[in-house]
Amino acid sequence: MKKIIIPLLMLIFLWQSCSDDNSAKLLPESNGRTHDILVIMDNQDWKKELGDSIRKYFAAEYTDLPQSEPVFTLHQAAPDLYNGIFKVIRNVIVVKTGDHPGVRTYTDRYASPQLITVFEAKNKEELKKLISQNALKILKKYAVSEIVNQQRLHRKSLRNNEDIEKEFGIKIDIPDFFNLVDHKKGFMWFRRDLKTGEEDLVFYEVKLKDSLSFSPDEVTCYRDSIGMKFIPGPTDGTYMNSYTDLSPSQEITELGDHKAIETRGLWNIQNDFMGGPYINYNILDKKHNRILVAEGFVYAPAKDKRDYIVQLESILKTIKFKD
Repeated sequence: MKKIIIPLLMLIFLWQSCSDDNSAKLLPESNGRTHDILVIMDNQDWKKELGDSIRKYFAAEYTDLPQSEPVFTLHQAAPDLYNGIFKVIRNVIVVKTGDHPGVRTYTDRYASPQLITVFEAKNKEELKKLISQNALKILKKYAVSEIVNQQRLHRKSLRNNEDIEKEFGIKIDIPDFFNLVDHKKGFMWFRRDLKTGEEDLVFYEVKLKDSLSFSPDEVTCYRDSIGMKFIPGPTDGTYMNSYTDLSPSQEITELGDHKAIETRGLWNIQNDFMGGPYINYNILDKKHNRILVAEGFVYAPAKDKRDYIVQLESILKTIKFKD
């Protein structure tokens, strides 16, 4: 009898160990559209000030788009409906009164990937205060999580990017639904055709002459010179340039462990009516005495463009320098 029991116990132990180590793999895959959040809140509270306190931050206007779009698209459901298919929604915010005040975040609780935030306070006034004090920090978590999720999806079907690695000495995850449009020394252009428009990625180098070469003021100068030279419009004499009636937004960041200038703004076609949003990174590469410029831009007339820009951002943020 012992000869049977001991191996059986070992099998049970091994099965439990494997189950614990791979518990995340047993979760169902989450669902939800890009930059959507499900808000679990009482219906009446959602229509009043408490709902406004969530909308103020999470549905604020996404900057540098040609038309108004929210940072996140919010969908609300009452607490008693938070079961079944709602449990596997990727992005969730729960707002409730209770005896355990605070802000709590959970990853991969009911599905994977998943991010759930719980705002809890003893009354509604305290809830509003809790949201206002923590919303921006939580908002950033959701934005980062969405970029990571896009990158995860892209890795399932990448194009062979050896050409761009060889040209610029970088590694980058470009999905296979982008096709090479043009390749010249120091310049590459990729495009994804949409039903009504396109998404584009361009890469080029700028020689680092002095410290002024890497400055926010130079970004528009670089991109407009490249647009005139390499990105033609639909007819003779037309080409891409920057839309200057509205100033772009800029910040210093890092990309591929290198200092970078992130610029978001609008582009148009000189002598034509085409236009749309762009996201541009000027990446400082002192080792090779250059600025690597990586940009994504969108042309999608009469369509929302936020999700396309998020997708392009997620691709550009996979850049890594090979040495």
